[in-house]
Amino acid sequence: MEESSDAEESSKEAKERMKRTRTYSKYILPSNRTPFSTHFDVLRRFVTVTRSGSEGVEAHKVEGEGVPVQAAQMNVRFMRSIGLLSPTERGKYAPTQDAIRFVNARSVSDEKARPILSGLILSSWFAETARSLLSAQPLMTEDQFLGELALAAETDKSREEPALRVILEYLVYTGIVNRDERGLSLGSGSSGQTVGGTVGIEPLQETRPLGEKTAAEAPGWHVLQTEDFYVKVKSDMGVVEDLELFLQTLKKKIARLHPSTTSADNSAHGSEDRVNIGMVGGLRE
Repeated sequence: MEESSDAEESSKEAKERMKRTRTYSKYILPSNRTPFSTHFDVLRRFVTVTRSGSEGVEAHKVEGEGVPVQAAQMNVRFMRSIGLLSPTERGKYAPTQDAIRFVNARSVSDEKARPILSGLILSSWFAETARSLLSAQPLMTEDQFLGELALAAETDKSREEPALRVILEYLVYTGIVNRDERGLSLGSGSSGQTVGGTVGIEPLQETRPLGEKTAAEAPGWHVLQTEDFYVKVKSDMGVVEDLELFLQTLKKKIARLHPSTTSADNSAHGSEDRVNIGMVGGLRE
């Protein structure tokens, strides 16, 4: 009886320790135990095991073949929160169409994949935090930045620093944040541009007729400009295909931000969107 009592007491003490060490956060964070590079392995395995999203699977079934035990189970909530996974039924998940496109694009190159992931996380709490912080303070150390992320998430930096570093790596990979020997600064991806400046969508400074050449246009580039957007794209059909993918991701993000107007906009502007995409797709030197 004494042994049973001691065991119960030990169990109670263990539970109390877990309660005391549990860290809460305002937002869903990635696991402290899983490095950033493993996230892409987890996502790739989800695409493979679910047969490109045709069926949902339990998270533990994607582990193995390079994916550590619990790496998927402990990160599905975070991946779901940024639009990479969606639940199919209780306890099962499948990659979103954007996630599948990202994995396929990354099998070609990171340059092809970055715009897709950037489009997904541009409206996330941590991307908005990064834009706000680095607009006010153009250069920041990593330690300062992680501290500000912890404040925004209302969590304990000392306990959640590995998770916050994973978030920073997402921002750096997508080009939303730039990292160099000076520290961290706002990257070109923060405005919806792809890394490297191959495709840019920026607010208008002035209005010009659609397709009119500008003084900034260089040989090998095409420019489209209307009252609502400015697009500069290289004269390369592969780049134009990237632009089409980026526009679809952008459209989905806007639809999530304005769900009440999506149906009306789709019916009113569907034909107009097809014309605009067709014009972009037809660009050729």
